[in-house]
Amino acid sequence: MPYPFQILQTPTSILMAYEFASSDRVIHMGKPVAAAVDTWMGTANGRWDGETLVVDNKGFIENSWFDRAGNFHSDQLHVVERFTLMDADHIQYEATIEDPQIFTRPWTIRMPLYRRVEKGVRLTDFKCVEYSEELIYGELRKKPSK
Repeated sequence: MPYPFQILQTPTSILMAYEFASSDRVIHMGKPVAAAVDTWMGTANGRWDGETLVVDNKGFIENSWFDRAGNFHSDQLHVVERFTLMDADHIQYEATIEDPQIFTRPWTIRMPLYRRVEKGVRLTDFKCVEYSEELIYGELRKKPSK
């Protein structure tokens, strides 16, 4: 997605806050945690491999798709991400996807991620459909008195 995201790091976890759908995810650093329930983004456990952040993701809800074409996965999806800082404004991103129920073998994608460098850049509210609250909840709003 072309929308920005922000990375916040503490000693015990890394938070990725996404503008798209106002989502976020926590990467647990330290002792790995098991997925308590399946979720849209899975459960993420991270570790450092030299200068590369390696994130192991499991526990995905099987209702999600990879893309708008409807490419799907099963509840056996396993994704290992690698984030490597290339310089102050670029991260090399790599994700290896495996799902023995759907794919014959693991496959990997790679792309650079670019830092937004303009002053004052911020994540904004994402509205999937303009005026969606009005469409969904409009009849619940109090009618103005005359």
